[in-house]
Amino acid sequence: MRRLRKYLALSRPQRAIVLHSLLLLPMAAARLRAQGMARTTAWLGRLRPHLAHAAPTLAPQEVARLVNAAASVMRARCLARSLVLSHLLHNFGIPNEIQLGVSKLSDGNLDAHAWVELDGVPLNDAADISARYAPLPACATQSRVDRP
Repeated sequence: MRRLRKYLALSRPQRAIVLHSLLLLPMAAARLRAQGMARTTAWLGRLRPHLAHAAPTLAPQEVARLVNAAASVMRARCLARSLVLSHLLHNFGIPNEIQLGVSKLSDGNLDAHAWVELDGVPLNDAADISARYAPLPACATQSRVDRP
């Protein structure tokens, strides 16, 4: 009931972001498992933008907060969460970059993580994320917006 009250307290554009995130996150996660990152990114790029009305009213940081909230409900992993956030920002005409990073664990294994940056600043993660995970520059995925 608490989540419902929080949702109903959101503005119309905020609710639209949450609903789209709740719809896209499980689909993106399933496609990532079945088809990989490149095909999932291409699929998201082919989806028509439906949230243009929310763009003027919501800051990128607010969009990231809402996607993160939906991702926590869905228990979505970082890559699906970052792909959905990048897709939504792209639909708003906001260029962004998905960063992939790795960190070596104490047992010698590698841990991987994904996050979205806007002008080099992480949107959906802590500000020091690139200090904890070494970004893989060759794997960065830019979401560019070509406008006339």
